[in-house]
Amino acid sequence: MKKLVLFLIPLGLVSIFALKLPPLNNLLDGPQFCGSCHFMEPWVDTWYHSAHREVASCNDCHIPHQFVEGAFYKAYTGSRDAMLTISGQIPRNFLITEHGSQVVHENCLYCHNDLMRTVGDPKTDGGRYCFGCHRNTPHEL
Repeated sequence: MKKLVLFLIPLGLVSIFALKLPPLNNLLDGPQFCGSCHFMEPWVDTWYHSAHREVASCNDCHIPHQFVEGAFYKAYTGSRDAMLTISGQIPRNFLITEHGSQVVHENCLYCHNDLMRTVGDPKTDGGRYCFGCHRNTPHEL
């Protein structure tokens, strides 16, 4: 049993980190993968009609860009969403979590940092997330 545990722990870590390697990361990203769950269709449809479709994938906005943090977050949220879907517990109004909101906000700043240096970080300056004002970017729901 001890040998099995010593084998499974590194295998699990390698699997988690593999999620952020470009071939697997690209396979598990974008409208083809993320939109494969029917409840994500409205978000994918609105993304297709946004300017972000030209420059950002689902992971670019919803997964931390750091390798280790991004790998663990992707594994956690993917597993959570898969289990909720399989068990039929996905809420009708599938909304982003508070932690997910923080990730998206940080990713807004990651891409729009030059603009934000001029305008200021709304999270610190005004206490709001970027999408507090830009609610329909890129999802017009």
